[in-house]
Amino acid sequence: MMTPSRACIAVLLTTLASVEGVASADSSAQDSAAAQTLYDEGRRLTGIGQWGDACPKLAESQRLDPTPVTAFYLAECYEHVGRTASAWSTFLELAALAHRAGGPKAADRERVARSRAAALEPRLVRLEIDVPASSRVEGLLVKRDGEEVGEGQWGAPLPVDPGPHAVEARAPGKRPWLARENVQGDGQVKRLEVPFLQEEPSSAAPVVVPAPVGAEGPDENQARPSSALKTIGIVTAGVGAAGLVAGSILGLQALSKNSQANDGHCGQSAGFGDANTCDQQGVSLRHSAVSDGNFSTLAFAAGGVVFATGAVLWIMAPSSRVQAAPAVGAGSAGVVVRGNF
Repeated sequence: MMTPSRACIAVLLTTLASVEGVASADSSAQDSAAAQTLYDEGRRLTGIGQWGDACPKLAESQRLDPTPVTAFYLAECYEHVGRTASAWSTFLELAALAHRAGGPKAADRERVARSRAAALEPRLVRLEIDVPASSRVEGLLVKRDGEEVGEGQWGAPLPVDPGPHAVEARAPGKRPWLARENVQGDGQVKRLEVPFLQEEPSSAAPVVVPAPVGAEGPDENQARPSSALKTIGIVTAGVGAAGLVAGSILGLQALSKNSQANDGHCGQSAGFGDANTCDQQGVSLRHSAVSDGNFSTLAFAAGGVVFATGAVLWIMAPSSRVQAAPAVGAGSAGVVVRGNF
């Protein structure tokens, strides 16, 4: 035999089904088919007690094709999994729908839905988000679980489903604020206060510290980090310059040795009729002059290429404090590099 409460629920579902066609008229055929499949699966899962798996199915069915019958079973599912606020609000929506639909059984339908909501009300937990006047900066946006909390909700203890909730506040030029509150216990009220949001470091005015009287300002070139590319360019150009210097020295040595050979060791100055005939020292001097001349030519060619490469690298790179200069000593040549690396 059917109990009075079950009879009332049956009346509610029967009457809600009568207006279901109106509610679903705007849904597409594809959405309606998907919604029906999800509804059937959700009802199958509730029948075997798998409420946690059934709720998402019923919720998606209701989203695709909202109907009073799906909403009723979704509210029941929410109640079974402990989402008291969601179940309470869904039952109240059904009561309002029955009231608007009218008809001979409208009062019974509305009474059943409201009685289910009333039974849940003592179990509701509430979260109050308070925003003091001192925290209400321009452009303030408050969210709970990713959903905006309008100014009209500030300071009101509103029903929420039991469990953890994230509350955040943001405003232009301010550091965002985030808090997490685990709301539990039938009839409990938790309160969160949004603090005054601090300035973002980037938006704060820079602090200028005056330099002491008579102190010299920082060297702009020293403050700027040395460019590796410019350093390589200067060093390369310095090596090329050293090659040019070495080539010049070797060339001068070749000319000097050839002059010494011609002065008393070769040709008529040495008593020979042929200008290319030399004594032993003249032969040695001329051989050394030829060798120095060849090395001078190579040093000039290589130095020129390396110097040009270094010049190109230096032009392409940003400024730095690195400097290079050729260094020439007795019998040696090189490059001296100094600066910031």
